[in-house]
Amino acid sequence: MKKVISIFLLCLLSAGLGLSARDLPKIVKNKSGVKQLVLDNKPYVMLAGELMNSSASTLESMAPKWRNLKNLNLNTVLLAVTWEQLEPEEGKYDFTVVDGLINEARKHDLKLVFLWFGSWKNGSSGYAPYWVMKDTKRFPRMRGQDGGNLPYLSNFTQALTDIESKAFSALMSHIRQIDSAEQTVLMVQVENEVGLLGDSRDRSLKAEELFRKDVPEELVKYISKNEKKILPEIIGQWKVNGKKTQGSWQELFGNESHNLADEMFMGWHYARHIQQVASAGKEAYPIPMFVNAWTIYPKDPIPGKYPSGGPNARMLDIYQLAAPAIDVLAVDNYNEDYISKLKEYDRNDNPVFVPEAVALSRGEKWSGPAKAFYTLAEFDAMCFSPFAIDNYSVYNEKHSLKAAYEVLGNLLPLIAKEQGTGRMRGFMQEGNTSDRIDFGDYEMHVNYHTAEPYEGYGLVIRLSEDEFLVSGYSVNISFSSKNKKRPGISYGTIREGRFVNGEWKTLRYLGGDEAMQGVGGVKMPPVYTNEEKTPDLITTVIVKLIPVEP
Repeated sequence: MKKVISIFLLCLLSAGLGLSARDLPKIVKNKSGVKQLVLDNKPYVMLAGELMNSSASTLESMAPKWRNLKNLNLNTVLLAVTWEQLEPEEGKYDFTVVDGLINEARKHDLKLVFLWFGSWKNGSSGYAPYWVMKDTKRFPRMRGQDGGNLPYLSNFTQALTDIESKAFSALMSHIRQIDSAEQTVLMVQVENEVGLLGDSRDRSLKAEELFRKDVPEELVKYISKNEKKILPEIIGQWKVNGKKTQGSWQELFGNESHNLADEMFMGWHYARHIQQVASAGKEAYPIPMFVNAWTIYPKDPIPGKYPSGGPNARMLDIYQLAAPAIDVLAVDNYNEDYISKLKEYDRNDNPVFVPEAVALSRGEKWSGPAKAFYTLAEFDAMCFSPFAIDNYSVYNEKHSLKAAYEVLGNLLPLIAKEQGTGRMRGFMQEGNTSDRIDFGDYEMHVNYHTAEPYEGYGLVIRLSEDEFLVSGYSVNISFSSKNKKRPGISYGTIREGRFVNGEWKTLRYLGGDEAMQGVGGVKMPPVYTNEEKTPDLITTVIVKLIPVEP
């Protein structure tokens, strides 16, 4: 009888009917004020990779990939779930692929982040169901300046918002039913890089009518109340236009600054659509949700060249107000100035989350390890994820991401603990040949081995008054004292190693040539000649310093 009761209770828990044996994944602030994803009451940092768009469309396509993904030392995989496959006929849902993805992830001890490709993906509507796209009267398209229909679903259509919300709710209800106990799915992305391409705003009759109407009162009040908080570009244009508290989008914001009024108008209505979809999903299963952005590139700063109204940095304030069900605005960061784009999203209490970066399939210089170390350590990031992680060229046994994620995985408990404390810093070569990291009384000097961008990188964590953990590659690191009473430095011990069951295990005591004769710091990796250096030789050391009086 007891066994029958236990099975009954387990079924209730699995169905998520208000009885939860485990807290759901959630985002909370740590003691230092940094937002972290928390799983089983512990911070969870994603060493992730995002698959190519079509990879997860069938279980057969995914079958050979799982082992390779696990071998790369990922802990999380980001992959698409598409509306067209989930609801091939209106009201009829097919969860076969969703179930299979979750089961295979569990077998390989991997967590998942689902990317919901619904009404829009990269501005277009290529993943909406056929029956939605076919019914142009019920689900109209946006229009261009020439009056012709564009191949994008209109974000001014309540029928579209309602029907997508219903589908997304069904997905989240199903995930709750099969996964609330094991919690394989940690987060969900709502849409993908939304925004209008080819024009700064929709020119359909309905859109034009709404554009001429008053800006929503809640947005005007928010801007009036938060002048110092909101992006200067928005506040500046609002002031230029007389700080009006009522009027149309054009009257309040104008289009003098890169079609600002047009983009804010589109951004508001995209965000309101996303808010309803996300809210329906969270009502069914309240795990964290995010949106991702196609960023503004310096060479194409005009809305329409990039998706107008998407959650780019210029629209961050709009999305935070209009879509409060979204927990994170994430940056897809392929930018040449990678660091500046992270800074644009690191504001308004928005945590740094990078779901896409450094795609091997695009022929870019591979910079994944450098950006992974830097993003997690310098920006206390929740996630770092290269795109096209299932590209065949990543699966080389000596691939540098495999080694980088192995080292970062070993350090994750310490990284999570130090987020927001100021004791952890990242460093990365973007074109500079050296860096200095100031700890107040000490300064750490980083000299990169070559001038090649992204070859040298790492992180440093201050463990105690005179002890530092440094992990990195292709750098020489040294320290100097800023204490005038004890301006000299000697190196007490330099220990290379790793953590084993939470305890530091020293593998080598470094000195001589590997430690620049004990007076110059540490060469990383600590090899005798540069010919011995390979990208998988990422080094972690604990350095004990001895300040010396003059």
